[in-house]
Amino acid sequence: MKDPVEVLLEDDHESLGQLLTELDAEMAKPNIARAFELLDLFWARLAVHIRAEHLHLFPALTEAPASRFTGEGGLPTFEEAQSILARLRSDHDVFMRELALMMKAMGAMIGNQLANVEEVENWRQRLAKIADRLEAHNLLEEHQAYTWPTLLFDQPKLAALLARIAHELKNLPPRFAK
Repeated sequence: MKDPVEVLLEDDHESLGQLLTELDAEMAKPNIARAFELLDLFWARLAVHIRAEHLHLFPALTEAPASRFTGEGGLPTFEEAQSILARLRSDHDVFMRELALMMKAMGAMIGNQLANVEEVENWRQRLAKIADRLEAHNLLEEHQAYTWPTLLFDQPKLAALLARIAHELKNLPPRFAK
C-alpha cells in the first residue's frame, strides 16, 4: 500500500501532466495568449513541486542513516540512492532552465500579433522533449525515491514529512491566488 507522501506527490505529477496536455493543445491551435498563461502556471506549479522535493523529501532521504539503505526490500544501496537523487536534481535544473527560456520566448510572442506559426511549432516540439524527459523522470521518482520514505521512516516522521511537502505544494506565487 502506498504511503500518503507517495500518493500526494504522484497526484501532483498527474495534475501537472494534465496541465501540460492542456498547454500543448493551446500551442497546437496556436492560442499564444492562453498557452502563455498555462505555461506560466505549469512553470510555477512544477517549481513548487521541485521546491517541495528539494527542501523536504530529498534532504530527509539524504539524512537517513546510510546503513538503512541495504540494497534489499525495495531500497537501493546508499550510493545508488545518492546517484538517483543527483540525477533527479539534474533533471530539475534542466526543466527549470528550459521552461524559463520558453517563458521568455512565449512572452515575446504575445506582443507580436502575428506570431510565427513555425516558431510556435518549434517551441511546441521543445515542450514535447521536456514532457518526454519529465515522464521518464516521474517514473524514476515514483518507482524509486517516493517509495523509500515508508521503508525508512516511522509513522511520526512520515506524517511530519507529508505535512511539510503538502504545505510547499500549496505555496504558489501570489499571482495564482484565487
